[in-house]
Amino acid sequence: MVINMVKLGNAPLLSEARKAKRKPNIVLQILIFIAVFLSSSVITGIIIVPIMVIEIFKSVNASLIAGGDAANVFDYAMEALDALPEWFSVLMLFLTAAGTICAIIYCLKIEGRSLASMGMRKKGFLKNYGCGYLIGIIMISAAAGLSMLLGGSRFTGFCTEVSWLYVGLFFLGFLLQGMSEEVLVRGYFMVSCANVVHLTVAVALSSVLFAALHLANSGITIPAFINLCLYGVFMAVYMLRNNDLWGACAIHSSWNFVQGHILGISVSGTSVSNSVFSTDFIEGKELISGGSFGIEGGICTSIVLLVAIVLALMIPKKTHWSSPESSQNIDIA
Repeated sequence: MVINMVKLGNAPLLSEARKAKRKPNIVLQILIFIAVFLSSSVITGIIIVPIMVIEIFKSVNASLIAGGDAANVFDYAMEALDALPEWFSVLMLFLTAAGTICAIIYCLKIEGRSLASMGMRKKGFLKNYGCGYLIGIIMISAAAGLSMLLGGSRFTGFCTEVSWLYVGLFFLGFLLQGMSEEVLVRGYFMVSCANVVHLTVAVALSSVLFAALHLANSGITIPAFINLCLYGVFMAVYMLRNNDLWGACAIHSSWNFVQGHILGISVSGTSVSNSVFSTDFIEGKELISGGSFGIEGGICTSIVLLVAIVLALMIPKKTHWSSPESSQNIDIA
């Protein structure tokens, strides 16, 4: 059987990106990415820091009123930081939209790129997004299931005290969070890099940078970092394979949401307190399960991602690309 290899470099979104008015060299592009990322972080911080300070102050004050030692104020503050209310986590997810906004503004207004060059089109949106969301569910379920089969984790059943309101809010929050990281790292950075370096270098660079954004996460390990790089490669291949960013956004969102708030597994080192089901990891089996970082830090995820990359590259699909000019862009007021 003859397998048609996909020529990723022929994706129309890359051709559309070459029409950019400005194409900063690779070193400058990395510095610009840092500036765009920091800009979104500042916007988020302006909103979230005052709220965080108020919550910590209220908690510390309550501890002192209850008879706590004033000498331990710092310890009380750290405890309050670790015990921020669940709605705070939801708010953080919603505020990741700042990353999407900053990346789009930079691409459109500074580089002079179109939304089509970022893979953001109206045509086929629902189909592409729905297909991507299903793929994300299948992939994270496969990784979790493989971990259970190999003895790294144990499914412990339904959580009777689950808050369906929060499950719904986290579902919406992860829609924004998954989109934000894909728009920022793939739709903007990777494609802009591909304008000035070979596509292979652009994919590799964006994948390593994506993994580096998680270095401060709790429980990060070398296997986890490698898996994050593989995840970045898969997302890049999937995006270019389909000439569409929406599917990649959906995969990212469903992967995180199902992992955390359906299966009850830590999401990239961030523990969850509200999930439909619960999953326990077996002590001593961290190489399989991923340990405190979550399933993303184990070899089960490595296997799933490697298979996914191969399939995305090799499964025959359409042989004709629609021209970028015929694609319908999303209008930004």
